[in-house]
Amino acid sequence: MNRLREEQGTVLLLVLVVITLLTALLSDFAFSTLVDLRLAESFRDRTKAYYLAKGGVRFGRMLLQEDNNDHDSRDETWAQAISGYPVGDGVVSISIEDHDGRLNLNRLVTSQGNTDVVIKERLIRLFERLEINEGADLTAALIDWLDPDDDPEDLGAEKDYYLGLANPYQVKNSAFDELPELLKVRGFSPEIYKQLAPHVTIWGDRLVNVNTASRELLLALAAEMESEAADAIINARQQSPLTAIRQLKDLPEMEQSYGFIFRYIKVSSSSYRVTAWAETGAGISTLKADIKKDGNQILYFKVD
Repeated sequence: MNRLREEQGTVLLLVLVVITLLTALLSDFAFSTLVDLRLAESFRDRTKAYYLAKGGVRFGRMLLQEDNNDHDSRDETWAQAISGYPVGDGVVSISIEDHDGRLNLNRLVTSQGNTDVVIKERLIRLFERLEINEGADLTAALIDWLDPDDDPEDLGAEKDYYLGLANPYQVKNSAFDELPELLKVRGFSPEIYKQLAPHVTIWGDRLVNVNTASRELLLALAAEMESEAADAIINARQQSPLTAIRQLKDLPEMEQSYGFIFRYIKVSSSSYRVTAWAETGAGISTLKADIKKDGNQILYFKVD
């Protein structure tokens, strides 16, 4: 009788063990299924957000193609940001900025590998207007980062400097692909980058759109540019966008400055950045596209 009871107890214990194992297995399976479901939902939402943002970029490109007048300014349709516009079960925000109202850093060095003296001097003056010290040193370091040789400029830095860092890397010796690359150039701290970034770009030509340029950049156009002249340009464009360079000649404040800057300015833009942000469910996506207006060409595309 005792033996029978022992066998029954053993069987009961085995049953309890099996039930416990099955319960644990089912719980683990249920949890894994829930995780997989959440991951699938998250992937679905991110994918939807990506394509929604991509549609925002396409819409921005359409706005630029529809803008066919002879000037570009911040009061035009393309420059009016769209924020939180509902589309389906998500929202999209779109903003467009022109590159030509900024100084193109890639133009510091010509396609032949030579320094563009006009752009160099303009950049040094911009550093001064922004009260950034050692502008000549920073400009020299930029030239060495861009030019194809390994011969350092006076005050510059080539491969020996970068390879001698605690965490060494190669000097690029070619054009910037993205503006944040500035942070890799000797002397460019996050603070300096933050100050400089609103006034510079890596796209566009040598000419600056006076309809969209900052006051600091207007003052940096030439050594002879006076504060009164820059303020006169800003006041004039606020009244009505400038549609021809010769309009500046009629401003009394431009009498001393016009002859020094008219060759380096324009009233239109040719390249832009379209930024589209979208959110749907748990998915968020930000796309940035640099666009050349002529031919609706994508110069650079990035997913953040």
